[in-house]
Amino acid sequence: MSSLLDNLADPNYTYRKGPECSVALAMQQMDKATLTTFQTAMANPAAPGTQIAKAVQQLGYQVRYEAIQRHRRGACRCGIS
Repeated sequence: MSSLLDNLADPNYTYRKGPECSVALAMQQMDKATLTTFQTAMANPAAPGTQIAKAVQQLGYQVRYEAIQRHRRGACRCGIS
């Protein structure tokens, strides 16, 4: 078994993030039209994360504002943006 330092020294080492975040899970459940609208909103820096979260929550998805912000920055567990 290799140590963390051995892994980091390996030029082929890639960090594997944890399970998908609530945003990614919600995206998997969305129909195509909703997903397209959601992705457009997420890509729009003028669209506040709080408003996106409220809209998604009204559709029944359990996604909080903080998860939206982390996902937008690529800092969530899944690393998918």
